[in-house]
Amino acid sequence: MTVLQTEYLAFAMVAAAIVAFAGFQLAPADAGGMVPAKRAWSWAGGAAAAAIVDLGMLQDLLGLNGGPPSGGRVGAVGIGVLCASFFALVAYTLDRGAERGPRWRTAAITFSTAMGALTVVMHMVT
Repeated sequence: MTVLQTEYLAFAMVAAAIVAFAGFQLAPADAGGMVPAKRAWSWAGGAAAAAIVDLGMLQDLLGLNGGPPSGGRVGAVGIGVLCASFFALVAYTLDRGAERGPRWRTAAITFSTAMGALTVVMHMVT
């Protein structure tokens, strides 16, 4: 394992922990205003898993397994990630009737789906 891969793995673990905390905080409450512990931990685990999957796709897209990526590949992946972020923003905006937590979950699912499509397209092209 190269130094770049080790640093990326450490970054992924820290990012997953931060996203898990955010998922824990965004879990929707019951009618009584309380968030059941099972639901909060479910949202935290789902958020962390999604972060690891998205960062794994990003590592694959950049080709970090073979050393530093080329500038052209970084640019193409960067544009793809911006498009995925835009799709997530549109999904968040269109889901107006939901509470804050479910809106963020819709945005996260849209982002992960767009990243998956980007991965497929990049593998077809290269």
